[in-house]
Amino acid sequence: MAKNTDKAWYAARFSLNWEAGEEPKWYLGTLLGGEVINPLLAQAAQQLTYWRVHRRAVRDQTGHVFSFIFYSSEASAADIYQQLQSNKLLVLLQQQELLKVSYDPLTTDLHRVIADTSDPVWPVEVRASWPLFMMGASQMWLAQIEMIKQETPEEQGVALRYKRIQEQVTELWQQQGQHALMHHLSALYAYQPVAIRF
Repeated sequence: MAKNTDKAWYAARFSLNWEAGEEPKWYLGTLLGGEVINPLLAQAAQQLTYWRVHRRAVRDQTGHVFSFIFYSSEASAADIYQQLQSNKLLVLLQQQELLKVSYDPLTTDLHRVIADTSDPVWPVEVRASWPLFMMGASQMWLAQIEMIKQETPEEQGVALRYKRIQEQVTELWQQQGQHALMHHLSALYAYQPVAIRF
């Protein structure tokens, strides 16, 4: 695969506070999606060739992390980092010690090939095309948050509002994911059997 000389993968990673014995605070990632990433994309989406969100919560050194990963020019990445660093909600969440933010460095030798941030064990056909899938899935997830947000009252504060939004997103996934997502992916691939491991 040829390298694109002026674009690379960058990421902003939000390490979420996760106390021992507690469940992950999934609503914080949903809050970041609805109040930080959606507004950022409204301003910057045209600067990004590919983008996605990634969520994880594993009891290891990395822990509970929400990431915004994007493929852009270095100048666009610097602009996005600046917008995030000046985001008032992010500043507040850091002051409250609910999260820490880190940014991939702005260097010229980062991942320049589209497939570079896909799982290296996948065949090249999957690695090179998977960013398209995850960008679409991320767009769908953020759109659901935005629609549910319009129906969720603000009166009791942002944390409670996003706990309710997270509950509704979970309900959508549990009730509709099999047909809306799994069934249609299966149909796209001619209903062939697939091994599923969680």
